[in-house]
Amino acid sequence: MRPDATRPTGHVAKYYLYRAAMAAGFATPIWYYYVKVNVESYALVGVVDAIWWAGLVLFEIPTGVVGDRIGRRNSLLVASVAITVAQVAMAVSHKFVHFAVVFAFWAFASTFRSGTADAWLYDTLKARMDEDDFARVRGRGNAVMYVVMGATGVLGGYIAEAWMPAAYLASAAVTATSVPVLLSFPESTPGKGDDADAERFTVLDALPIVRERFSKPPLRSFVLYLGLFFGVYWGVNFFVQPFGVETLGLSVSALGWLYGGFTAVAAAVSYRTDWIRRVVGIRRWFSVAPPLLGALFVVIALLPAAAIPVFLVMRGSRSVMMPLANQYINDRVESVGRATVLSTAGMVYNLVTVPFELGAGRLADALGIVPTIGLFGAILVVGSLAVLGVGSPLDAPTRSVEDAAD
Repeated sequence: MRPDATRPTGHVAKYYLYRAAMAAGFATPIWYYYVKVNVESYALVGVVDAIWWAGLVLFEIPTGVVGDRIGRRNSLLVASVAITVAQVAMAVSHKFVHFAVVFAFWAFASTFRSGTADAWLYDTLKARMDEDDFARVRGRGNAVMYVVMGATGVLGGYIAEAWMPAAYLASAAVTATSVPVLLSFPESTPGKGDDADAERFTVLDALPIVRERFSKPPLRSFVLYLGLFFGVYWGVNFFVQPFGVETLGLSVSALGWLYGGFTAVAAAVSYRTDWIRRVVGIRRWFSVAPPLLGALFVVIALLPAAAIPVFLVMRGSRSVMMPLANQYINDRVESVGRATVLSTAGMVYNLVTVPFELGAGRLADALGIVPTIGLFGAILVVGSLAVLGVGSPLDAPTRSVEDAAD
């Protein structure tokens, strides 16, 4: 039995504490609604959110390279400090230009930890335990995140009902606690014999790695496939809060409870990520989950009362998408440059999301929320089946290049 099979080791426990500190969800139930109240147009909310996703695209590779250069722990420290600042800035924002600037800065801060956090975990597990534990530890880390996010989301609903900016200030206070946790982290080490190469890793080194990995199957089609899923997912997620308030007539505090339910489902599903990987299988999961979720979005257009259960399924499916996707990618790349490869994949996901966010706002103003959700669902069904049919995004399970050489 592995030493962490029944309880987390010190490094894994610290990772869970970090995920908890970064999961302060006091403002999560009002993220879109808070902006909508201040700018009073779905189209403008869509532009603000598109700035967020465009910022993620712009900064993803540079900050991934920085993570490989300055050390993954230091990169995560930069992210924690900057995100804390962004949360405080949100509390004092009340105009479109304010939100545009803050969302761009927050996106910049977030990219310092997107691929870097997973690269740190994978290499730490490989050096001290077993990288095959990545999906399990990452999934349980997600479960911790969702539990904390759900509890703080419920409380945040009441805080926001009294004064919405206070929810962002509460989130900033908790996020700041991630700094001392990160200071106790070990710096992850690259794979066997790669230390010298890691020290010399530059942007010029990153470019051929990115080109080689994403210019041919399966990763070329896989990241586009996941990009379509996340684009539709975030386009539909755009409407959850206004749907609750404007269509269901929920109060802001009730939104907190709604999001608490969402995160409880996501936590339960995320905790079983490793079971899904072993029993369902990564290939089968990715073959079925995206088109099935798209079909459920179409159901909302025909039966709006089904929206809340579908939103629950949406949150649950998304909670295991990233751990399984990153396990799939990690098993097919070397340690040196791993953060850059993961960041590049994240960049593609975010790039595809930008037009969906812009379209979501404009379509909601023109057609209404419910028809737009149905339209997005149809796009996901047709697009997923098309990529599966001609793109070969999923290959047979293999060991990573490094393992094959051992």
